[in-house]
Amino acid sequence: MTKRLPFIESRKDSVRNWPFQPPQFDKSLVLSPSEKTTLSAWKAHGHLGWGSKAFKKEIKQQLNRLIQPVEVALLHWGIPKGGERLLACVSLLLHEMHQRQTSLWAWDETAWAEIVGKTYEDFRTIHHDFQRAHHIANLKYRQCVLACAYLLSEIPIYRLVTGHNTLVSAQRIFGGVAVEKALHTLTTESTRIGRAVTWAISQATCSALLANRSPILEKLTLPVIEKLHESDSHNKARKKSYVTLSIILYNIKVLSTHLPTPCYSWINTGIDDNLCNDWPHLIPAWFDHLTDGGASRNETRVSISSVAKAARWAAEKYPATAGAQQWTKSMARAYRADVQKMNVGQWQHPKTKSTPRRGEPLGASYQAQLLQDLRLFFNDCHELEWFPRAFDPDRHLATPRRISARRGPNPRPIDDAQWAKLVQAGLSITQEDLPSASPFVSKRSDVTPKSWYPLAMVRALALVWLYSGLRANEIRRLRVGCIRSIPGEENESRSASTHALCNLIVPVGKNGRGFLKPIIKLVGDAIELWEKIRPSVPKHRDDKTTEEVDFLFVWKGERIGQTYLNDVLISMLCRKAGIPLEDALGKITSHRARHTLATQLANAPTPLRGPYLSNWIGHRSRGSLGHYVQENEHKVQETYAAANRVSIDKRQLEQLKEFTAIGGESATEDGPTRSVDLGHGFCIYDFYDQCKQRKPCMNCSFYRPKESLYSQLREVRSQLLHMLNSIPLSKEARQAVEDAIAINERLEAILRSTESPPS
Repeated sequence: MTKRLPFIESRKDSVRNWPFQPPQFDKSLVLSPSEKTTLSAWKAHGHLGWGSKAFKKEIKQQLNRLIQPVEVALLHWGIPKGGERLLACVSLLLHEMHQRQTSLWAWDETAWAEIVGKTYEDFRTIHHDFQRAHHIANLKYRQCVLACAYLLSEIPIYRLVTGHNTLVSAQRIFGGVAVEKALHTLTTESTRIGRAVTWAISQATCSALLANRSPILEKLTLPVIEKLHESDSHNKARKKSYVTLSIILYNIKVLSTHLPTPCYSWINTGIDDNLCNDWPHLIPAWFDHLTDGGASRNETRVSISSVAKAARWAAEKYPATAGAQQWTKSMARAYRADVQKMNVGQWQHPKTKSTPRRGEPLGASYQAQLLQDLRLFFNDCHELEWFPRAFDPDRHLATPRRISARRGPNPRPIDDAQWAKLVQAGLSITQEDLPSASPFVSKRSDVTPKSWYPLAMVRALALVWLYSGLRANEIRRLRVGCIRSIPGEENESRSASTHALCNLIVPVGKNGRGFLKPIIKLVGDAIELWEKIRPSVPKHRDDKTTEEVDFLFVWKGERIGQTYLNDVLISMLCRKAGIPLEDALGKITSHRARHTLATQLANAPTPLRGPYLSNWIGHRSRGSLGHYVQENEHKVQETYAAANRVSIDKRQLEQLKEFTAIGGESATEDGPTRSVDLGHGFCIYDFYDQCKQRKPCMNCSFYRPKESLYSQLREVRSQLLHMLNSIPLSKEARQAVEDAIAINERLEAILRSTESPPS
């Protein structure tokens, strides 16, 4: 066997002359009679090997037209003459020419794809017998065959097949120096925006260079990248790499625009998993109708999920009439009844991940949402005349009263002590607190773990959540420059303290409008600090307004994830604060910060009143505050006690009026007044059994002390006077002693004015 030769040079340092300019070859498509005869002779002795003596010199000369182009192409690729892989590649191509009875110049994309196979495993399977006969089964020479197709026939073979290292191929064809130059340009820009050029992006870049047949990055065009993006329809990771590549090229002004960021939703996973009849066509059509009308894609996906749940319910309960056009009044009533008994996880997409709450009853709000979305679906279908009206959705799918009754206000503020710990945790975030981007790296002691987002961005995000009272969607959609200073001497005088304020521009949200809200300047400072180091990236589309805007919280060219706030940031703050992720009112989520701040502002010593609090929290209706604000228990108790005292005094006044009206003092002359013995005194209140003040009150006008207390009162009075005149007392203690002396004197006066105690 021929000795294996090393490669000519290392890939990264290699230099190639490009474009590839081979000598003039005879590119006849058909084989000459002598070539056919020679190939037959070679085939008869092929099992002895390409370098065997069976190949006579005259036979090699007759096949030179077919062999020389392959040798030239592989020499450019980096394999010298005489190498094992060269001999294996030549043998395979000669074998294919003999089988097809044409030269390689006649092969099109289909023929080359058949020879190399879709994958490396396909290549080994197709040529299994040939490789065993020529003892080359252990050689990896498929890359050589791909290079011949690319260099000689100019076939875009790297786009047609898989199972090859695109980076190695690009370095072999264009030269390692040229490829490294292109990758260095990408790396520089990626580092600036906080993104790393990963192996996948390097592969995507080399695929684009090969598809464009040039190692010069500036010559890449968007159609080339779009074609590659479309060809990898089943590889989401590769498709994402092409999107990232286009964004980087857009940043460095190579492209005038970039590929749109993919929006993966239920529609991509296939909603027609077990739906029947017309549902798989109507639901996507309704989705397009809602989004075309300006509805948010996220909100629309929730509605779509609700309708799909009803479709699966119908397929199980009414398999013969499960189509949307076949729904009747009785089916609508049956669905409404089953919604009230439905559990979490029922009639969901088969690929939906299981949750810990699976099997638990649905909440009243979600039950109402299911019925509301289905009503909207049928009403729109009837209005658009997709099918005739068979029942009244507003009537037969109306929300039952028992569901509506359970949807009352349910404020869920976080406990003040736990909230204070969360605030302190947010103010003291350090690099060590940030979760590692890779859990495997964090376990290694020799590697410093890196977080996915920079510290300044996480700190600003945490303070916005803790102090602004915004919805999670509004936080994600904050824009660059959202902080406005508040002019005025009063705010300037507070600037040295933590009470200084600034205005935050809130984007258009659930209430349908954007607005300004005051927040503490500490949050504004954190946002402005992040804006200074935030890399400039292409604008993103705002789904609410359909505008191209600069979002504030963007890293590596992408917005923060929709679940980052709840799944990562809040978990990190709870861990740092030493509090559990759940309390008596449920899991701590982004929305509970709104409940907490609204409750605190409403119950402050100087509270934020209804209309102002509604505007600050971002409510369209003042009635929505009831779902957020929880009344302060102490304030409720104090208010009740004050109201109760007024009520008692009013009842006592009415009693005195009645007492005077029937004779007043004469009542005592005719007979004794009804009284209740309290031990050291009497209560002459006629409705004592209904009185809530069951303890004797010295200040009550219905209280009458016993004469036996007279000596005790005088003794107590002398002790109180001694305490007042001889002992140094604080202001509060002196006031208490003076009040006690006044009560004592009042009781003595009552005893002196009473001739006989009541009986």
